[in-house]
Amino acid sequence: MKCLYCYNKIDTISMEEVNMIAEQPNTVVISCNMKLNFDGLLEKIWEHLDLVRVYTKKANENPDFGDPIVLTNDRNGCSVRSVCEQIHRDLPKEFKYAKVWGKSCKFIPQKVGLAHILMDEDVIQIYKNKTKAQIKKEKIGADAPAEPKKTDKTKKKK
Repeated sequence: MKCLYCYNKIDTISMEEVNMIAEQPNTVVISCNMKLNFDGLLEKIWEHLDLVRVYTKKANENPDFGDPIVLTNDRNGCSVRSVCEQIHRDLPKEFKYAKVWGKSCKFIPQKVGLAHILMDEDVIQIYKNKTKAQIKKEKIGADAPAEPKKTDKTKKKK
């Protein structure tokens, strides 16, 4: 089981003692009173839990950096398939390809499939195949005859 030791009140001890504690494995030193090393604690938590943040992007828009999809190797993995399943359970069936920006790519952007492994802070844009229902709906809309225009003669008189 993974464990991270967090030592508080480092502002009350000497620097030598702080350094000695900080050098121990799986250890973070902080001070809540002086608000010291909170960023270091957060970074260690992400590192020890092996979490991966993936940001989504809609076509012709900027990525949404406010609400990432969080993945981990321990649960469902860090693949494009995992992202699709977290968005909607049927999305992997409708998946066509994805474009990815970030550390996991050789090219920016890179066109990838469901098996591509994502890395922390990658950005993904997903493209879907059209479903049979969508194709049928578009076809019906294109084949439907236009409604005749109402003229003065065809309007009902009251």
